[in-house]
Amino acid sequence: MRILALDTSLDLCQVAFVAASGRAVLRSEPLARGHGERLFAMIAEVLDEAGVTLADVDRFAVTTGPGSFTGIRIGLAAARGFGLALKRPVVGIGTLAALARSFEDRPSGPVVSVVDARKGEVYMAVHAAGGMEMVAPFVATAEVALAHVPPDTALLIGSGAPLLVHAATCAGQRVPPHLARSGPDVLALARLGLAAPAPARPPAPVYVRPPDAKPSRRPSLLAALEFDR
Repeated sequence: MRILALDTSLDLCQVAFVAASGRAVLRSEPLARGHGERLFAMIAEVLDEAGVTLADVDRFAVTTGPGSFTGIRIGLAAARGFGLALKRPVVGIGTLAALARSFEDRPSGPVVSVVDARKGEVYMAVHAAGGMEMVAPFVATAEVALAHVPPDTALLIGSGAPLLVHAATCAGQRVPPHLARSGPDVLALARLGLAAPAPARPPAPVYVRPPDAKPSRRPSLLAALEFDR
């Protein structure tokens, strides 16, 4: 199965194409804003390097959040638009779930994915070593989130890891191994998308905190795709 994976949920713009042979072509660029302007050019670059066209893609995968309200909707609109036009399945993968698989070594215990949500808060989820979700995504201050970190945690990963490390240090608690990442590994996203069962319905955004601004009421591709909260 050939898959195209898109991630625009955080401060990265990322695209990966994985061929049936396992060969992968990746692009990942730091980008806090302007994902919509860069994403489609990156898709074209990746497909051109892989020697395929969009019509050759069997499945699409996209991060669903939590993260940037605008970024999440850009990635979802693109993936869902492609899926609709080509009649291909679109798999949504939680940003924190993809982040929990974004390192090479197999974990010996739970993995805590934590993203800096700004405003003094973090987005966090906990996954078992095998990938099963133990604590669903939520938003809280680092001090409150710290109470949900299992004592046998193998790794804190994500842009919010330094905030939890600071909170743990101040509280005199054990500081687990930690890795600050700006976002998930797009290849890990693609692999999760390949392993996921065929979706019953198109993916929708995952919000754990209301957006700072309401989307425009003007007709748009986002509105046409009828995202569900």
